[in-house]
Amino acid sequence: MEGHRLARLTQVIDCNYQAPSYVDFGGGHYGNVPGPSFRNISRDYFRDEARYNFVTEAALFVLIMATAALAIAISAVAAIHFLHVLGYL
Repeated sequence: MEGHRLARLTQVIDCNYQAPSYVDFGGGHYGNVPGPSFRNISRDYFRDEARYNFVTEAALFVLIMATAALAIAISAVAAIHFLHVLGYL
């Protein structure tokens, strides 16, 4: 009984493993069909995706700048009020 239980717990090792051969891979070219050129990939990116990304980033930049400008303006008003209370203005 103990031998049968030990046989169930041991793992089966595949001794016939052969590493795959990567000789047939040629940098992404499948058969005789050439891949898209870098120029075409860039053109597609700037035509389709870059415009959307630019608009999104520009809107976020404007929002951040408006928030920062508001904080600076409020700080300047508070500093002027503080100097006025101290009698320097």
